[in-house]
Amino acid sequence: MTFKQTWRRMAQLVGACALAAAAAGAQAADTPKPGGTLRYGTVSEIVSLDPHVYGGSAWKVLIEALYSPLAGYDKSGAIVPRLAQSWDQPDARTIVFHLRPDVAFQDGTPVTADDVKFSLDRILDPATGATLRSNLLGATVTVVDPATVKVEKPSPDATMLSVLALPEAAIVSRKWVESGANLKLSANGTGPFQLKSYEPAVRASLVRNPRYFVAGQPYLDGVDFRMIKSDDARVNALRSQSLDMIDFVPWKDIDVLRRNAGTKIDTAGGAFMSVWFNTSKKPFDDARVRRAVSYAIDREAVSKAAFFGYGKPIYGAPTPEDSPYYDKSLDGTYKRDTAKARALLAEAGYGNGVDASMVVFQGLGIYTTMAQVVQANLKEVGINLKLEPVEWATLVERKNRGDYDSMIYGVSVKLPDPDAYAYYLGGDSSYWAKPIGYRDPELEKLLAEGRALTDPKARQPIYQQAEKRILETSPWVFVSWREQAQGYLRKVHGYTQLGGALSESSPGISLPTMWIN
Repeated sequence: MTFKQTWRRMAQLVGACALAAAAAGAQAADTPKPGGTLRYGTVSEIVSLDPHVYGGSAWKVLIEALYSPLAGYDKSGAIVPRLAQSWDQPDARTIVFHLRPDVAFQDGTPVTADDVKFSLDRILDPATGATLRSNLLGATVTVVDPATVKVEKPSPDATMLSVLALPEAAIVSRKWVESGANLKLSANGTGPFQLKSYEPAVRASLVRNPRYFVAGQPYLDGVDFRMIKSDDARVNALRSQSLDMIDFVPWKDIDVLRRNAGTKIDTAGGAFMSVWFNTSKKPFDDARVRRAVSYAIDREAVSKAAFFGYGKPIYGAPTPEDSPYYDKSLDGTYKRDTAKARALLAEAGYGNGVDASMVVFQGLGIYTTMAQVVQANLKEVGINLKLEPVEWATLVERKNRGDYDSMIYGVSVKLPDPDAYAYYLGGDSSYWAKPIGYRDPELEKLLAEGRALTDPKARQPIYQQAEKRILETSPWVFVSWREQAQGYLRKVHGYTQLGGALSESSPGISLPTMWIN
């Protein structure tokens, strides 16, 4: 062998060794490493642990960590078994769930069909104020045997399984609840983690659940939820590595953190900003005044001021263009028209102007910025809007009391199915953010018709009529799409940012398989 041949052969061997070492290193880096506690900074205050009453984006992540529904969503967005190992759907209004054997709550009590019935009946009880009550209204839950439960609706319902896979459909222990447990302050679920300590609106500490029914999971020893209202404080804590992950990365900081070598940013579209009204109080009890607000808002100005290039105006309904239910004819419904706004106000008896107030969550800068733009826009047409900045817990409390005229509200997900409008606007909805006083029989009839069908082509014209009706009555003014971001340190692995309806649930879905290097 010549020197040249020998050198070439050595180079090949060295190259092969380097490739093998790199591959081994990559394999090691991708291998989950058990242990460690994820420090998660969230903007919204978690003021209750009741798994059936929605309490904000961070609440949803926490509930997903502590509890399990019958089915759930995986990282691809598919519906997969959770407490139920399988299910049958003999017809369009019935689901029969077969429970996993040997699953226990965190206190060691076995999970039975009786617990499932108790939990779903609790959701259906008006006294609970459960978020999903309107979605399951009319359902009957029957225990077939200790491991089998049947859920039936009075008419076909294309959304039933997807609803029962949401975190808000968590299964709780009947024995534990009936013993007097306070579901707002304690937890006893079947999720990957269990509650170690909880200070409402401040902090929640979780530890690994040794009874979790998925072998080998979770990888983390614990999760520490820290509720930090200041945008800058959350970002600085991530940059200084005193937090591992934060939600709602401020839009002004997304590009900055993307350039930071130590952090990663994942964004998802589909979320949007809106204005809610108290339709039981003057002046917003009149649809003409609500429509005047919609015509008066400069959506382009809101998008630019609040979202730094990560927003887009909504002039019609919040249905993405890739949805089979998208109706292009509605897109320009509320292009800014101050003359129309003034004419509607005059028609409603407010030609000389009117005073009103708006409750604004002060924890996220986008809420304040949007409110200031809206305030200036409405002043141009004769609506004098007083802004009332409050903490999240106060906002929820005032909303539940009906103590508000209007409020800025952000929907953190793309609406998964047009039937989601029932969640927000249905007359029997218990969802906390439903506009006070709003009930429209025409809309409810359309939503019921669409819910009973499974063929998207047959549902399409019905839901397009429903969206047109929502825009006509305007209990809810859609203003701007927004991308929203999770930020985390590069040592955090296993996080998957889902899009659309599951964007808000992404941390909760990812937690069992997240790990820290």
